[in-house]
Amino acid sequence: MEMPSQEEQMIVERYVLERELERPDTDVKKAAKYVCGFAVISVASSIASFHVFRWLGIFALLPDSFIQFQTKHSTAFCVLYCVIVVAVMGLLSLKRAVIGVVRLYQHYAPEDIRRRCLFKPTCSEYAILAIKKYGLVIGLLKAYIRVVYKCRGNIYRIDYP
Repeated sequence: MEMPSQEEQMIVERYVLERELERPDTDVKKAAKYVCGFAVISVASSIASFHVFRWLGIFALLPDSFIQFQTKHSTAFCVLYCVIVVAVMGLLSLKRAVIGVVRLYQHYAPEDIRRRCLFKPTCSEYAILAIKKYGLVIGLLKAYIRVVYKCRGNIYRIDYP
C-alpha cells in the first residue's frame, strides 16, 4: 500500500475527527419487527405457493420417488416444501440482513470505537458499500481484509471499495 499524500492525510484526518457520526434510524426492536415480518410473509407465501402448485398439478412433474413420498406423507412433504422455500427466500435476502447488522453496529457502537477507523469511508461504511457493489461473499471478504489487515497504524487514508 503506497503512502498517501500529506493533503490526503489532512482531508481524511479532518473527516475522521470532525465528522458527525451517523446513527442510522434502526434499533433492535425495529430489526426484530423486520425478522418477524419476514418470517410470517415467507411462511405464508410458501404455504400459498404449495397449494397453488398442487392445484396446478406441478408436483406431478416431479420424479416418481417424490410423488410416492408426497402421497404417503403429504404433511411431511408440505412441511419440507415450505422449509425449502423459506430457506431460499432467506438466502436471497441475506445481503439485506447483513447490511442491517452493520447498521445496528453503527447505531449502538460507542463513539470512541467508531472513531478508531483511520479511513474515509469508515470501515462500517466501507462494508455496506462493498456488499452493495460486489455482493455478499466478496463484499464481506473485502470488509474483513479492510478491518483486519488495513485498519492499522496512524496513517489516514482514502479507500473506497
